[in-house]
Amino acid sequence: MTSQKGKGHEMSIVERLAGMDLIWLQVEQDTNPAHLTALLVTATPVRPADLAARLAERLGAFERFGQQVLQDVVGAVWEAGHFDPRAQLSVECLPPGEARGALANLAGRLAATRLPLTAPLWHCHLVEHYEQGSALILRVHQCIGDSIALVSLLRSLLDDEPAPAVSRKLPAAPRQENFYARLYAPLTHAMVEGIKISGAFWASYWGLLFNPRQVFDYACANTALALEIGKLGGLEDDGETPLKGRPGGTKQAGWTPPIPHPRIEAIALRHDSSPDAIMLTALGGALRHFLEQRGPVSRQLEIRCLMPANLRNESSDEQLGNRCGLIPFELPVGIEAPILRLHETHKRIRRFEQAYEAQRALGLFNLIGQTPRGVQLQSLKLLATKSSALLLQIPGTGAPRQLCGAGICEEMYWSPPPGDLGVSISVVHSDGHCQLGILADAAMIPQPAILAGMIEAELEALGQLGPA
Repeated sequence: MTSQKGKGHEMSIVERLAGMDLIWLQVEQDTNPAHLTALLVTATPVRPADLAARLAERLGAFERFGQQVLQDVVGAVWEAGHFDPRAQLSVECLPPGEARGALANLAGRLAATRLPLTAPLWHCHLVEHYEQGSALILRVHQCIGDSIALVSLLRSLLDDEPAPAVSRKLPAAPRQENFYARLYAPLTHAMVEGIKISGAFWASYWGLLFNPRQVFDYACANTALALEIGKLGGLEDDGETPLKGRPGGTKQAGWTPPIPHPRIEAIALRHDSSPDAIMLTALGGALRHFLEQRGPVSRQLEIRCLMPANLRNESSDEQLGNRCGLIPFELPVGIEAPILRLHETHKRIRRFEQAYEAQRALGLFNLIGQTPRGVQLQSLKLLATKSSALLLQIPGTGAPRQLCGAGICEEMYWSPPPGDLGVSISVVHSDGHCQLGILADAAMIPQPAILAGMIEAELEALGQLGPA
């Protein structure tokens, strides 16, 4: 966005939404809003004035956070406006009672409420008094940026905590590289060169992904889109479970308390596995118990999760916008024995790592933004029949963080599931611990807090089991 000065005043020049940014605006439904929802809990209170100043300092540097969206017959445009953090900040009070449950209800209600087009497409809600500190819920529409970009941006609101003069904290055990970190990081030049795809049109396809402002080659894109839809259609449907269906518009949230990394690593070492396999096995076990309460579970049952993958390259200077692909990962929830489920999950992660450079990323979401709305909706419908949840993994920050001088003790981000997907699952790594969170439409998971609570029992069971 640029501006030029007219006669004694500044005149705004609008900028049209790019294809993938536009699709998130167009496919949004009242029953499934398209914004990322972030939750931060601080150890000590945060004052509204301090938070407004931090928002102005960090988000005010990006024009998108002062712009509004205007829709027209062609699509939509960004129009410049005035960045006013106080207008985008609401102070909330939780009702009396159990604070964590009340905060979860607020998070679910806000996640289910669309951001109005009459203001910039983000909003911050501060619960000034939550337990001993504060809680912050921040919503940002995905037409501003994809989940990977927005999480990185929202984490820029935080600062490193000053190092204490004498630390009594034991050094954390070295963590194996998280296999999701490869999805989160930009593609290296070597990885781009190593992607093995036949057909000359793919060179133009990848060029389009990395240079989205170039003139669009419709013939090339239509060919690529047809292949991507064919690739998606070739996947077997995952199991028909209560996780599938049409969202009803009421969302509920739940998340685990912080789980120390050393505990997860100790369980992984006990079973000669990885921390990632441990967490995914625990998630698979919790989902299995949830489904068993609603009927028999087949041993062959799999739950396919779609994982966002960063398609920016190392040289990209784009901090916002949508540049994500989707990669499928199947959780073997049908396997009842935890140790056997762990071994199968571990094997699937290893196969995933070996196949990643062979380009398993679905480019579908990077192409349907250039197609008519009817094609978009049909593609999203197909996506929902082939998968059950969105799974977002966020690597750790590596150091304690604080917001306006208040230490961060809990951190969670939920990405909006596309189309009729109603379940968003996140595993967020922070300094020395991780948390697993579930945001779900009540038609799929009525009480995700109960499901999140099952993770502890699954980890306990894995920790008590001896190596097979």
